[in-house]
Amino acid sequence: MTRNQLAVKVLILVAVCGYFAYTLYWFVREIPWVVVISLRPGYDYLPIPGDLRFINSYSVSIAYLMDYSAFFGLMIRFVGASFALFSALLILKTKTNSFIVIRDKVSVALLLEGLYFLSFIPGIYYLLDLAIIAQYASTLASAFLAIQILLISPFLISLSLKVRKYKPGMGGSSLIGLAVLSSMNYVIALWLSYILKWIEVSFEMHGFWWFLSPFSFLGFLNTVIVLSLAVVFAVGGSLHILRKDGGDNAMRWWGLSAIFFSTYIVIYVIYCVSVRLYWMIPFGELWAIPIIGLGIYLLLKNPKVRRAEKAKTITMLAR
Repeated sequence: MTRNQLAVKVLILVAVCGYFAYTLYWFVREIPWVVVISLRPGYDYLPIPGDLRFINSYSVSIAYLMDYSAFFGLMIRFVGASFALFSALLILKTKTNSFIVIRDKVSVALLLEGLYFLSFIPGIYYLLDLAIIAQYASTLASAFLAIQILLISPFLISLSLKVRKYKPGMGGSSLIGLAVLSSMNYVIALWLSYILKWIEVSFEMHGFWWFLSPFSFLGFLNTVIVLSLAVVFAVGGSLHILRKDGGDNAMRWWGLSAIFFSTYIVIYVIYCVSVRLYWMIPFGELWAIPIIGLGIYLLLKNPKVRRAEKAKTITMLAR
């Protein structure tokens, strides 16, 4: 195993460990709430009738469906992260880069991540039909949930099926293309979600002028500049790969995308601390912070690998 190969494997493991820890945190965090609403059916919604347009068995059932669906989504995401972590450990253990060793496990991880976003569907219905909140808030909140479902789930599920069918000697170009599109859509979906959240805030604060205040300026610029650059470089890297006009440059573009995306989350945490919004920190994509190591490696080291090895690396990085 060369030094470059070991470095990539360690960086992949670090990134996957960050993702696993993030999914574990949210899964464990939501267990007490699910236990409470299961042991006291209906009780936890009745004291706050202002949250629902009407209180009856139908509305309460939909509210429960949303909560159980969200928890089930967190559970399958955690299971998927476990498969991803096992895959990363196998990659580190093996002396070769054989993708066949982890193919099935990567396929399961991708499938479960895709299914996780489908668990948002009951929440969209709840927001649009039952929740008593401003129309703009319910529309924008349901929109960014729908965007994540449409841009992420179909591609990850399709990629999962393609990974499972992959065999040595098969052409890897279609697999690479789908992995690239899945990764790019993931970044775009998260970017659009954060942009819509800022738009929602502008409605709440009665104008965009609030973004120029010391309270929000850093967070707003972080989204429109740093996260937008992550999207730009992801799109640029994808175009390079899909056009087959320079794989080495494409890796640099993807490295920059990973760096800016990770930097965005770091600044997001700093912003939350600076304005004492500590409760918001876990709602950021904290799993993305460790991928800065992979980004720096792709940008600076830029290992020259054969096309087949690129297919394996890109597939392992695609979630």
